[in-house]
Amino acid sequence: MQFQSIDWRKSIVLGAASGILWGWIAMAVNSISGAFTFEHGLLYNMIIFAVGGAIFGIVVSGFLSLMQEWLPFKNNLTKAVFIATFLWIVLFIGGYGLALTTSDRYHFNVPQAIQGLVLATVLGIMLGYFWKRFNEQKRSS
Repeated sequence: MQFQSIDWRKSIVLGAASGILWGWIAMAVNSISGAFTFEHGLLYNMIIFAVGGAIFGIVVSGFLSLMQEWLPFKNNLTKAVFIATFLWIVLFIGGYGLALTTSDRYHFNVPQAIQGLVLATVLGIMLGYFWKRFNEQKRSS
């Protein structure tokens, strides 16, 4: 796939939409699991989780657009789950490295790590589903 032929608008819109929804799901999951405590009120957290989710969703969707032809999977859902999980693992390794070097500031927490991995997989599932639906609508019109 040529870099110029990538539909960046689709990538950004689908990534942002799935990321915002994912951010709110992540907030709800954490309210139930209690893996970490919230520092602010509900409205503030809804905005912050939406912005953070949109950023992560756009990054995952961008990598999905770029690596569409190079990944060994046929299904967009599988590709999106792979990319979201892989990016989460990269961020986790970076965070774990920070925890090792400056343990007084950064703390490793197993429940947060497990929750993050599950939620990254959920983002991949959501993004892959949105990509599938968008491509089906595009083919039918």
